[in-house]
Amino acid sequence: QETCPSVKNILLLDSEGKRVAVKYYTDDWPVLSAKLAFEKSVFVKTQKASSGAEGNLYSVFFFL
Repeated sequence: QETCPSVKNILLLDSEGKRVAVKYYTDDWPVLSAKLAFEKSVFVKTQKASSGAEGNLYSVFFFL
């Protein structure tokens, strides 16, 4: 068990959920299809949470 948090990945997605830039530091998502599915699920969840907010061009996510 880790005692210090570490960044697993960083996602920068545009307003449609498309990749602008991503960096994966672990092999938790070993193939591209798994990474894309993960990115889509993150985007969908954040859209639900921020449905009232407008003007977001990009979303940045850091996963620990």
